[in-house]
Amino acid sequence: MLYHGPMAVYNELIGQGSLKEDDFQRTIIETLQDLHDRLMKYNPEPIVRDGKVAPEKERGFFSKLSKVFNKKEEERLAKEAEVARRAAIPKGLYLYGSVGTGKTMLMDLFYSSLERTDKKRVHFHNFMLQLHGRLHKLKTTTHQHEDPIPFLADSLAMESRILCLDEFQVTDIADAMLLRRLLEELVVVRGVVLVTTSNRHPTELYKNGIQRESFLPGIGVLEENCIVKCLDGGIDYRREKKTFFHSAKPKDRSKLASSSTMPTIVQDSSTILPDTLVDEKRFFWPLGPDTKKEIEMYFKSIRNGFQVTERRMNFLGRELVLPHTAGPIAMCSFDELCAKSLSAADYLTLAESFKVLILTGIPKLKPTTLHRNETRRLITLIDALYESQVKLICSADGPISEIFGGGSGAHSIDEDPSTMGQLTPAQRQMMDDLGLNDVSQVKKSPIFSGEEEKFAVQRAESRLIEMQGPGWGM
Repeated sequence: MLYHGPMAVYNELIGQGSLKEDDFQRTIIETLQDLHDRLMKYNPEPIVRDGKVAPEKERGFFSKLSKVFNKKEEERLAKEAEVARRAAIPKGLYLYGSVGTGKTMLMDLFYSSLERTDKKRVHFHNFMLQLHGRLHKLKTTTHQHEDPIPFLADSLAMESRILCLDEFQVTDIADAMLLRRLLEELVVVRGVVLVTTSNRHPTELYKNGIQRESFLPGIGVLEENCIVKCLDGGIDYRREKKTFFHSAKPKDRSKLASSSTMPTIVQDSSTILPDTLVDEKRFFWPLGPDTKKEIEMYFKSIRNGFQVTERRMNFLGRELVLPHTAGPIAMCSFDELCAKSLSAADYLTLAESFKVLILTGIPKLKPTTLHRNETRRLITLIDALYESQVKLICSADGPISEIFGGGSGAHSIDEDPSTMGQLTPAQRQMMDDLGLNDVSQVKKSPIFSGEEEKFAVQRAESRLIEMQGPGWGM
């Protein structure tokens, strides 16, 4: 019997040696296989555009009279129908756990093996950027005097009834306020099935966040409509040099979890990059004349005949000047990309524009003090490059384990113990920007406590290590 779905693909990858047998991962694959089978039988009701319902046919006098007398019966039947409708919606999956355990790989394996056209896979960062953009357009154009959320939910549900979100996290109050309603409108009302990965259990999302109580209904939707599973096998595969795997992107099923089968040449409609050696060095340190020379020689060796030119890129009305580009390759300094006020949207555009980025001059950062903004930007840049599978070459002041102040968002060794627990000038400025007054409450927020940075730093370190692996970006 022909067997379809993620379990068959997973077993094939195990048999090929592309993946190692992992009991934790196999448990998740079993859950995904069950979801796959249920989704293949799922036929949700069509979405009517712009929240409008089909007009009711004109009824005769006696039909209308009967409707009045049978109102309670109709209400009872309507409630039963609604219960049945909700019961028919397959529960999605909320997969959380430590960095590097294979959450993204498993979700993408599921996505690629699901033979439905009404599906969508997107990184959570990208998803929220798109949501805010579309919401702004609704508020300022077609639905200026109406609640825009139902219309936004309609358009999203018409695009996809199975939504896969990678790296679900809520750290921003604007995201929290939008998601608290949108999750219910999408999942409960319109029957969108959600499959998502995260570093946190749903109850830990937006922990200690400003006005968190307003976000709690969104957490309830996740817990009630998703099977919550933890993937914590204690292994960070990105740090296992012999077991690197690529996140399986929907656009390229041939790369499912395998680095050994990666082609050595990237071919686009107009550009070709040179071969990548398995033992190629991609992270150069410490900073100094020798490392600078190595980086320059590397850039020269991979230009493949392209001339070095300046390139100007426009991001939402802002201009970024890239002084050294050569075809699909860009070489930029840390200060040019991370010391300036660039956003996730800027980095996503950059990642979509180049196949190789050489990032020079990365210092040892102190995430909780001097370099908080720069650290966040570097993490966001790494996420964007990772998501687009851009080849990254770096020069830094130390090894990966020392870039983020000793790793895992730890406090820097040069912080003054006498000031620990006090807000920095930058944090006080952020309080002013948000209109906050209660310091005792604000200090508990992950925005200020560094709690969220710990997850982000761990993920960034893990991804940087994986991006040094053979075949990455090719």
